[in-house]
Amino acid sequence: MKSSVLAEVVEFRTEEELKEMARAVYVDTSPTAINGKSKKKPHYVYDGEKVFEVNKLTNLKDVDEVHIDTLFPEIYEEVLELLKRGVKVYLLKDIRMLKKLRMENNMKKSDENDAVLLSKISKDGFRLLTIQETEKKVKLRPLINRHELLSKRIKTLKQWINRDGYDYKLKDSIRLMEKDKKDVAKKIIKILSNDTIYREACRMLGVKDSVELAILTVELPLHLPITRLKGLLGYTPDKNKGRYET
Repeated sequence: MKSSVLAEVVEFRTEEELKEMARAVYVDTSPTAINGKSKKKPHYVYDGEKVFEVNKLTNLKDVDEVHIDTLFPEIYEEVLELLKRGVKVYLLKDIRMLKKLRMENNMKKSDENDAVLLSKISKDGFRLLTIQETEKKVKLRPLINRHELLSKRIKTLKQWINRDGYDYKLKDSIRLMEKDKKDVAKKIIKILSNDTIYREACRMLGVKDSVELAILTVELPLHLPITRLKGLLGYTPDKNKGRYET
């Protein structure tokens, strides 16, 4: 008799009510939760009742939905593991919403407060992450790290030569690094060559095969207007006849 009553209750619940039953948590994420270089800081989690800390998002148990404020490269693999477990991960579309809520509620900026404030934002303020896009981010991250490292080293070596006036055969090293950098850039662009967002961004900004734009696409703040995105890239359409130096 009891099971029959329960069946009737479930049958007449609306889709909205069933969604509300999902256990959701809200997380102010940290890029240093696992391997902080100077200072390790955990993720702060709000479960609707209390705020607690975790060093890895994968330590969250018995949750159906995880809402995060920022998707740092350092947590790509954690997010991917959650998605593969069947947990829905939602990313805040516009981080400025937290600042607005702080002001409206007269709250100080803190990780704990931000975790709680995330729960005040409607579902429309988040976007659902997918396994496919997160796997692509995980695959690209080592290449992006290498591209950024080579860029910094090439810049530093060129500054040394210009400052000191001596070559010390550093130009040979620079040439090798620049070749390596171009090879890495080609690999990044190839992975994203069929990415709809990347191709559309190239079209809108009037550029072709830009590794900088490819990297930005992986971590692109899509809530920004096109004029802001142009500013992030540091150029306007048709510069270099539609091309961008890598």
